[in-house]
Amino acid sequence: MTRFDVIGVGIASWDLIGVTAHPPTLGQKQPLAGYVEMGGGPVATALVTLARLGARVALLSAVGDDRYGTAIRVELNRFGVDTSLLMTGHGSSHIAFVLAEPGSDRRTVWWYNEAAVFSNLDFPPALASQTRALLIDSHLPVALTAARQVRAAGGRIMIDAERVNPTVLELLPLCDDIVVSANFARAVTGLSDLAAATQALAEQYRTLVVVTAGEAGSWACSGGELIFTPAFPTSPVDTTGCGDVFHGALLFSLLRNDPLPVALRFASAAAALKTRGLGGRSTLPTLAEVETFMREAPPTP
Repeated sequence: MTRFDVIGVGIASWDLIGVTAHPPTLGQKQPLAGYVEMGGGPVATALVTLARLGARVALLSAVGDDRYGTAIRVELNRFGVDTSLLMTGHGSSHIAFVLAEPGSDRRTVWWYNEAAVFSNLDFPPALASQTRALLIDSHLPVALTAARQVRAAGGRIMIDAERVNPTVLELLPLCDDIVVSANFARAVTGLSDLAAATQALAEQYRTLVVVTAGEAGSWACSGGELIFTPAFPTSPVDTTGCGDVFHGALLFSLLRNDPLPVALRFASAAAALKTRGLGGRSTLPTLAEVETFMREAPPTP
């Protein structure tokens, strides 16, 4: 029996989130309608989602030797994420300033970290056989080593690809599940139509490809079959972390061998429930909440 269901390799952030009271205008002083701080980061929040749903998870990453690093570690532990692989480096942790616009799918993020904090990260070879799956993002170069080792050990690999860079393009052929943003899909394929872009990526990499587009839903292609999954209608308080929750919930569902259309709807439901509160983690749903929401949600038009 493996030690973990999922090991994640990616950024762990501390998010400072403000909610606009009015449409934002740069260069002016403006009041906020609300403010909250909590942990964030694509892989880290996906792992918190997995833990909330009942999976055994660990994060391999690094934080700085500052108060934000301490806060990141404490919160991950509180949510049930194993942090024995979370290193501490000298310098600033990854922090993000998020401006959320209630009722909208739009948010603005500024972030900062110091590269030296992550410079000594390594993926011990023995870890590859201790997990059923690996979840990676496009931030840390060590993800490439991890992906090669987990692939050799026969584990499942999912990538959350946000930005196009040489490391990500090297990672994509190693992955079983390629889950990317609409902007990423368009940038890589040169296609504006997301259905066509999804199919093109699936044909190129011959694996499951999912393209997410927020409130517009998601497109998936596997084995030549194209599946569109609409987003559940919501009146979002904040969409921060919705994509990360989608990734975590999708991987959870795939690991329990749900059919792909069911897994996509499960992930969409989890992401919709997340929009009830500020930040990526304040309203993460339980497994029972997601399944109840899916049963009671109105039929898809």
